[in-house]
Amino acid sequence: MIAADTRSPEPGSDRNRDLDRRLAEYELLLEIGVKLSGTLDLATVLETALETAEAVCRAETSSIWDVDEEKQELFFRVVRGRAAGEIRDLRVPIGQGIVGSVARTGVAEVVNDVATDARWHGDPKGFKTRAILTVPLLVQGDVIGVLQLLNPVGRDRFMEGDLRRMSLFAGILAPPLQNARLYAAQQRQFLKMVTALAETIDKRDPYTGGHVRRVVGYSILLGAELGLDRALLEDLRFAATLHDIGKIVVPDRILGKPAPLDREEVDVMKRHPVDGAEIVSHLANPAVLVGVRNHHERIDGKGYPDGLSGDDLPLVARIIAVADTYDAMTTSRPYRNGLPPEQAAAEILGSVGTQLCPYVVAAFRSLFERGSFTLAASESVLRSVYEPASHH
Repeated sequence: MIAADTRSPEPGSDRNRDLDRRLAEYELLLEIGVKLSGTLDLATVLETALETAEAVCRAETSSIWDVDEEKQELFFRVVRGRAAGEIRDLRVPIGQGIVGSVARTGVAEVVNDVATDARWHGDPKGFKTRAILTVPLLVQGDVIGVLQLLNPVGRDRFMEGDLRRMSLFAGILAPPLQNARLYAAQQRQFLKMVTALAETIDKRDPYTGGHVRRVVGYSILLGAELGLDRALLEDLRFAATLHDIGKIVVPDRILGKPAPLDREEVDVMKRHPVDGAEIVSHLANPAVLVGVRNHHERIDGKGYPDGLSGDDLPLVARIIAVADTYDAMTTSRPYRNGLPPEQAAAEILGSVGTQLCPYVVAAFRSLFERGSFTLAASESVLRSVYEPASHH
């Protein structure tokens, strides 16, 4: 029989365990800080933030609120967990409710019995809030957002340690979040600028108004159907926006000619991909450049300007080629009527392996047969890709 060990714990062992636990927490937060500082992608920062919050302090729902300075309201930038579907569209005036109060004061709070708090306005259907931990995200003393956790998992209340950990994490999160927000705003502004430029050129051709927006929409639909990640979809969007930028050097008499072009005029028009790539060479990355330069290549190598074929033809260019071809066929010109969508789709399917990439055409076929190859559908995809989404 083995006797039970009745010795007392070594002096300081509880303290050592507490120190070890805190050291592990600090190491985790340091690792996350390094990861956050290494990206300017807003969606990545937000996802990493909530994954970390859940790892450090598990809760039924976690969220990051952003500040709408103009309306003086808070809105969900991202929300995860059981209540996400019900509350994702909620907006709260700064100063109202628990989250609005923390946004105004800049002071973190734990409320472990929300029913007794006068600021609490009730739950969404199907969810019961017991406890809330709310921490401001501060940059140079200004509140740029709020990190919030609802209902600790496996416990009835948040503890002081939870508040301490989340406050430390908020201090690490706020600067890279602000940087990512500013970068995203710059990207939006740049996209607006290049879109305005592209549409100005688009309007020089009186017969193809709206071509740029349609090609962007169709390209994004195809890219999303093919499972491209957010970064490549962003490159695709820029490339599709700029794909005809080289037409800025094409004379108006050719762009607006109300008849088929002669051979000399065709040769002038065929230079626009090269001219376009040169124009944006200092502004765009390689994926965007090949989309601009190579969207008139063919999968069989008989396109222009480089005669690329097969796998040598970049995917971004292959996608834009399908979108551009479909829009060209469905747009009316003075010397021909645009094809009905069904006939244009049949032409696309008939070009597999010669003009167009089978891989991309398969995605087109899937979208078209589902009735999803529409500009309305593309707007929905654009929102889901470029606006960090709520998560159930």
